[in-house]
Amino acid sequence: MSGALHPALLRAEAQRLWREPRLRWVAILAPLLLLIVFFSSMNGATRMADERTRFAASERARWVAQGQKDPHSAAHFGVWAVKPSSPLLVLAPGIEPFVGLSVWLEAHKRNEMIFRPNQDADPIMRSAASVAQVLEVLGPMFAILLGFAGFAQDRQRGTLRMAFGNGATPGRLLLSRFAVMVGALVCMALAPVVAMGTFALQALPDAGWNGASRLAIWSLLNFMYLLVFLLIALAVSLKAPSARAALAIMLVLWLVLCVVLPRAAGNAAQVLAPVPSYQELRSRVENESPAYEGAEKWEARRQALVKAKVTNVRAAQLDQSERESHDVFDRVLGRFYDSVEQQDRTFGWLGAITPTVALQASGAAVAGTDFYQHRHFIEAAETYRRAMVNRLNGDLMRHAEHEDASASTGKQFWESVPAFAYSAPPLRGVLANAAAPLLLLAGWCVLAGLAAWRAVKGVQP
Repeated sequence: MSGALHPALLRAEAQRLWREPRLRWVAILAPLLLLIVFFSSMNGATRMADERTRFAASERARWVAQGQKDPHSAAHFGVWAVKPSSPLLVLAPGIEPFVGLSVWLEAHKRNEMIFRPNQDADPIMRSAASVAQVLEVLGPMFAILLGFAGFAQDRQRGTLRMAFGNGATPGRLLLSRFAVMVGALVCMALAPVVAMGTFALQALPDAGWNGASRLAIWSLLNFMYLLVFLLIALAVSLKAPSARAALAIMLVLWLVLCVVLPRAAGNAAQVLAPVPSYQELRSRVENESPAYEGAEKWEARRQALVKAKVTNVRAAQLDQSERESHDVFDRVLGRFYDSVEQQDRTFGWLGAITPTVALQASGAAVAGTDFYQHRHFIEAAETYRRAMVNRLNGDLMRHAEHEDASASTGKQFWESVPAFAYSAPPLRGVLANAAAPLLLLAGWCVLAGLAAWRAVKGVQP
């Protein structure tokens, strides 16, 4: 591409763009739409963050104030582990509205997470769009409206021939128009999103999510996504015989790339990487439970402990049962979680057929709202549950079988059991897990640039 950016040419292109009435409307309506969607999400996120903080504090107070109690009874008394959500969920909620926020941690059981945000949402909020959805579906339309008439309209009016006659090369003209349109996209979509994300980071607890870095990368991904459609629109405009034909072609491409293929990709991922149903999962757990809590298993364990002359047979039985249940949970639930992650990875690879899927998969990962990071919390809560129960069973085993173990418990003892604290996964690992859709989105950007470059080589005035 020949030619450098000239200030006079940039100024002329900016004035030409601003004279288009449709672009002035888009420049006003796009940020306004994003702001409306953002603040509707922000209201719910702020309320949920406050409730999480209060609930976590009251839960710790409840645990410390439980009084004297047999340590294993305290393991059944249990605690709630509350998931600290990423502050970027107000931009890209991902799976967060459909998965639980808390899990009940107790002896012998690995409970599922409950309190899904959508359960408490009103009918409007349950079907409300997010900022990410607006950018995924309407963002390309903003880019198309900017670029479809870039050259085709001038060709119809004859001004393209005049521009070439005045010494402007096709490459310089494309570069100048592209730079001005990129500036318009930044003002209409990227700058409002960065401002909204910054506001969310200030208003919501970060909780170790490294929100500033995630916001920068998430904004860059969405910018690349809009660039793909802008470059395609310019390439089509360079080749189309008229502005109307360019618009028709771009509308068909938008429908296929942003609406049809993402739905097809979701269905394809379900076929290529199926996930067992929830009923099937619970059935597998129930079928394998005799391996650690069946009557025969319990009696065999008791006889072995008596033969070994263990001081507190009951406590040792409880401890062994607890530890043997870990293998069952890891095998059955681990396979289920693996299958969900495999389906997500398959969906990410389908970003090869449309940039919308590449953005959906990579955007949720960077925002901290994909299943990979939800599983990270589940595993952290389970690790805490096992450590807590093992410690309480261990304390019980230090007492004789008929000794009152509750006498040694109390506020100081319960305070010695650390509260559950969660750290979000490192961003580097998250990016590595989402490498495929990230690279595919970058690939779409390069291909769209090459298409515009090839189109400008053979442009006819």
